[in-house]
Amino acid sequence: MKRAEYKIISGPSGLPQLEDRITEFLNKGWKPVGGIAFNAGYPYQAIARVVTVDEDDNLTRNPEPAL
Repeated sequence: MKRAEYKIISGPSGLPQLEDRITEFLNKGWKPVGGIAFNAGYPYQAIARVVTVDEDDNLTRNPEPAL
């Protein structure tokens, strides 16, 4: 069974830190969704990926910790 995962990542110190974090997630198979958003001076980027899980797997389990 396939499941979509979605996260919002931010760059608390600005765009250079966000670029570094995006690069890390791209290397793990995540893809950017849309463009970069700004709120109160902080940049944000939505990312998503599709993963295959076992039928017995609990869908509420998050394989990676929240950011």
